[in-house]
Amino acid sequence: MRRARLDDAAAIAYVHVMGWRETYPGIVPARTLATMDVFSRTRYWAQVLDNKRNRIDVFVAEMPVDGEDRVVGFGVTGPEQVGLTEYSGEFHALYVLKVGQGRGLGARMMAAMASALIQRGMNASTVWALRDNWPARRFYEKMGGLLVSERPLMFDGTRVMEVAYGWDDVAPIARRSEEAWR
Repeated sequence: MRRARLDDAAAIAYVHVMGWRETYPGIVPARTLATMDVFSRTRYWAQVLDNKRNRIDVFVAEMPVDGEDRVVGFGVTGPEQVGLTEYSGEFHALYVLKVGQGRGLGARMMAAMASALIQRGMNASTVWALRDNWPARRFYEKMGGLLVSERPLMFDGTRVMEVAYGWDDVAPIARRSEEAWR
């Protein structure tokens, strides 16, 4: 687990696209998944990682795959973006490819992100997940998140519901990880 660097842009883009393709079939339209591409996502992530004025933190999770350490997950935190005013922070993204799931990488990333939010004074935080993404929802519930809101999103003309989980204080997530991963 480490903070992302500019040279991680292509690896994050790959995880972003493949994470969606592994997770969202049947939840978002097939056209949405088919039109995602690593090249445009790489440009996007390079801009994000190169912007020193961002108020976000990006983390990557690595593990050996085919004998080589590879980025298999990423997470992003920063200020709350939707208008849930009782929450100052947000876990903007958390993706772990199937090859890395079940190894504690998601929990470790949540802990690193929670620590980053605390350092920025954003102890009360949310995360949004697609309503039909039950593995993610169970994960956030296991991490102590409480269902606090929902909203519709549109993907290629199809309405998909998204739900928010909230934490009044993310410090227990950060502490839990520090103890669990020593």
